[in-house]
Amino acid sequence: MSTSDTPVRSIERALDILDCFKPGRLELTLTEIATGIELAMSTTSRIVATLEKRHYLSRNPDTQRYSLGSRISQIGALGLSNMDLRRVALPFMKELNALYNEGVSLYIERDEERICIERVESTLPLRRVINVGDRHPLTRGAAGRVLLAYMPADRRQALLAKDPFTTEESLAELRHGGYTVSLGEREEGVTSIAAPIQDAQCAVIAALSMSGPSVRFEGSGFSDKIAKVKRTAELISNALGR
Repeated sequence: MSTSDTPVRSIERALDILDCFKPGRLELTLTEIATGIELAMSTTSRIVATLEKRHYLSRNPDTQRYSLGSRISQIGALGLSNMDLRRVALPFMKELNALYNEGVSLYIERDEERICIERVESTLPLRRVINVGDRHPLTRGAAGRVLLAYMPADRRQALLAKDPFTTEESLAELRHGGYTVSLGEREEGVTSIAAPIQDAQCAVIAALSMSGPSVRFEGSGFSDKIAKVKRTAELISNALGR
């Protein structure tokens, strides 16, 4: 494979093609695309065909002109959704963190896993470190269970069939109570509390979680922490227009 045909170079060329589309240039012919990125027609045609197959580009059969496809719109909507969610949630997460100095995380479901999209870390020496971008199963851990509980039944049951760590009964209890607790499920000595966040259509789109060493969650103050996590998730939901 020559240097010019490396996978990275092919990705760069595909991105160059997408960058050709801008205000005033929403529909382009194959020739216009190839000229715009100074690439041979044969190579441009192959890349454009792949982008069209994956719905990143769409071709008008009457004019043979290309425009950005449905997949671009989907990704853009997801990006804006996550951006708005993070922007709205972060001030509330900081308030919860300031109250207890425990780590506070925001999770969404992607590809049947939960992914951390925002985090406010504890400043205490003993703490549970979580990074934005970390992925974990939905079936284990408080935040995962929250997202799992509100998934469509068929998807939820398929995941439980693969890893029956939790049950439909416990998930129904979660939905009734509006929160769940993990006591060392993923990591011994770590406790987490999680509650659902809803959007303007009252759909659960994220899970708010507060976690830390179990020794700091024990005792009479535990119920107060649960109530505060639930309340913070409600405030975020309200700020999102619920």
